[in-house]
Amino acid sequence: MFLPVTESNRVPVDDTGAPVLVAEPSGPILVEVGAVQAFSIPDQSATKLGTLRDAAFFAENPDILKAIHLVRNRRETRFDARTGDELYFPEPGVVGRSLQDPRRMVFPRINPAVIGIIYLAGTDKILLARNRVRNSFFSLIAGYVEPGESLEEAFAREALEETGRRVHEVRYWGSQPWPPSGSLMMGFSAVTDDVQAVCDTDGELEEIRWVSRAELPDLNIARKGSIAHTMIMEWYHGE
Repeated sequence: MFLPVTESNRVPVDDTGAPVLVAEPSGPILVEVGAVQAFSIPDQSATKLGTLRDAAFFAENPDILKAIHLVRNRRETRFDARTGDELYFPEPGVVGRSLQDPRRMVFPRINPAVIGIIYLAGTDKILLARNRVRNSFFSLIAGYVEPGESLEEAFAREALEETGRRVHEVRYWGSQPWPPSGSLMMGFSAVTDDVQAVCDTDGELEEIRWVSRAELPDLNIARKGSIAHTMIMEWYHGE
């Protein structure tokens, strides 16, 4: 299977959201993962591109997910950041090697991010929000981990900065790699006693609201296949 990957690390998809595989590549093969061989195409050559709304096919096709991430890494890690040496990627194509010092290994960059479901203590409500940039759907609170933070500290900070709520009982839920951005999303659950914000927020969110199970079916939420959708629906079904 030959998988086209655009310069922005997305893939062409068909009307069902499934990735388009071609019989012959139109460019050099960048990575090979299992039966998937990925090659590069310009963004403008793909009429419909895979985005977050098409997230389900990543979970169903782990080789495609890994291939996209490795293509992204290959494009963005052409040189050793410490020595400036050009890198090559011997099989299986994950770790970069320096041309000047073959013993030097450069591992793929993975951007750690946290996302979580926040429960309002004593109720059946969770906190959902719409981002100012991606404001067509409600999702969970998320953000990147800063240097020196634990994952739990990062989520508590993001919750306070974005929503003005203080959280406790922060517990790990699960994770999901997200290849277009090179992220590893780590999910958490937490509890807050703050119905209203207790401090100013960073303005990143356009709308923040408490949502009950009865209200959820009327909302447009993060799409199937994303970790946010899975966590929200797990809560909705009482799992």
